[in-house]
Amino acid sequence: MTIGSVVLTPGSAYSVPDALDLSGDMPAESEWTARVALGIAGSAAHITPPLLLVLTGAAATHAPYLGFAQRSARRAVGGYVLVDPVLPRPGAVSDWPDAPVTVIITALADDDTRSAALGARLRGWEVLEGDASAFINDIAARP
Repeated sequence: MTIGSVVLTPGSAYSVPDALDLSGDMPAESEWTARVALGIAGSAAHITPPLLLVLTGAAATHAPYLGFAQRSARRAVGGYVLVDPVLPRPGAVSDWPDAPVTVIITALADDDTRSAALGARLRGWEVLEGDASAFINDIAARP
């Protein structure tokens, strides 16, 4: 599926041209999904689905919920990129993932994050190691 727009969620400060950059303020944990979903909705005139949602670190645990919020708003998600993530719990939202998931492990990742990459591979997700900005741009450009 061709990606329309890249959405950089809080904590995801990467160099991606024309991305919707919501990486500024980090919402409280209890408000994270709602605030990011509202940020996407408020920018809906400037983005084109399907979206590539980029989540970093602990924010990656919100991926199933953010994806569900986008489906509820009738915005297709074309993929998820989880950078140095804390992986979402299996079964967090029963029909997630609804699009391909790519996990990027950077040079900044700690040993726990590197170990979590095995769990991502077991789920059948693509795991890449290296520069997050370069990989995100490559994923966004895939046909």
